[in-house]
Amino acid sequence: MKKFFEFFKKNRVRKILAAVLGFSLIRLLASFAVYLLAAGHGSFVRSVYTEKIFPVITSPMKFVASLFPFSVGEVLLIAAAVLALSGLVFCFARWIYLGVRKKKGTKGFLRLLAVVLTVGILVGGNFFVYGALNYRSLTFKEVTGIEVTPAKTDELEQLCLYLGRKATKARSVLTENDEGVICDARSDYDILKASTKGFATASKEFPCLKGYLVAPKPAIFSEMMACEQIAGIFPIVYTESIVNVIAPVYDTPFTACHELAHQLGFAQEDEANFIGFIAAIANDDPLYVYSGYYNGFSYAMNKLRSYDQDKWAAVWSDPDIDSEGISRDMRHANSIWDAYKKKAPVISRISEAVNDTYLKANDIKDGTYSYGRMVDLMLAYYRSKLPAAVSGSED
Repeated sequence: MKKFFEFFKKNRVRKILAAVLGFSLIRLLASFAVYLLAAGHGSFVRSVYTEKIFPVITSPMKFVASLFPFSVGEVLLIAAAVLALSGLVFCFARWIYLGVRKKKGTKGFLRLLAVVLTVGILVGGNFFVYGALNYRSLTFKEVTGIEVTPAKTDELEQLCLYLGRKATKARSVLTENDEGVICDARSDYDILKASTKGFATASKEFPCLKGYLVAPKPAIFSEMMACEQIAGIFPIVYTESIVNVIAPVYDTPFTACHELAHQLGFAQEDEANFIGFIAAIANDDPLYVYSGYYNGFSYAMNKLRSYDQDKWAAVWSDPDIDSEGISRDMRHANSIWDAYKKKAPVISRISEAVNDTYLKANDIKDGTYSYGRMVDLMLAYYRSKLPAAVSGSED
């Protein structure tokens, strides 16, 4: 350890590296301490960090990302990976050279260790500074006052009927391909560019959805994300939303709106799903409207099936629901995800385990299962409207 610290005293470059490493370490420890201390203080975190600090520190990165039609974060990741690999190879080679030819292998090893530590600590600090604290903030339910109560099966059935009929109406104005699946001629970039529009409308009902938003970018590594069974990401270390465009086009808008919810400081996955649903159906783009209702219907039907298969079957048989068309879309989506899961089964299992562990580490006790809790939020939102909506006396 003594040699490690003495390594930084030799020349100016090493002193600069030491300063960067020291600052990064202090920032990491301080931000981690704040993260731990913030537990149980959601109101304070919301008013000070989520509403004031978070928008200010993330806006510059979002602005830079908005200038390019591709994912800046992924390009930086590629550049960083190339530089890191090159640096590691150089340091390792120099370590071997100094160790074998000049008997100074320790110096090369310390240089390699210093670079790796600096990069790792910088990334770790970014995670806590640029958004992890939002896991300690007030939830969307707490901010808006939506009251979530245990659902009755009859209510869930009514919700499914309502969402299925709305999805059917939205689907009727869209184009099908030769296989009877919804398609869209626009580029992935153009489709994603429309994602922010629904938030302006949704914010009239929920003011907390106002904010500076930058449309998600099509993922360069969409195929890799598909193997990992990931539809979209909001990498906190660089606050840019990225969407997997291998997924069906009618899933893309909902995913985009979900990732935009994270840009507004809502970290909980179930709430990002619900916000994505609300923003999608508030959009004036027909594809977004269908995507919102289609995904809401899918989540609700999965939950109804686990409670009562007879009611689930009854919903599918409802004459006002295009069960054949929606089912074709669902089968098509499942075929895509299943194909990539079979292509890389180990990667998909590791990815899900990592995501599950990550969510649980941030106090989301049910991990990846939390995504499905959006159904409780939809029930709470629609509860007073459902009887009239299902009977047809309300749009």
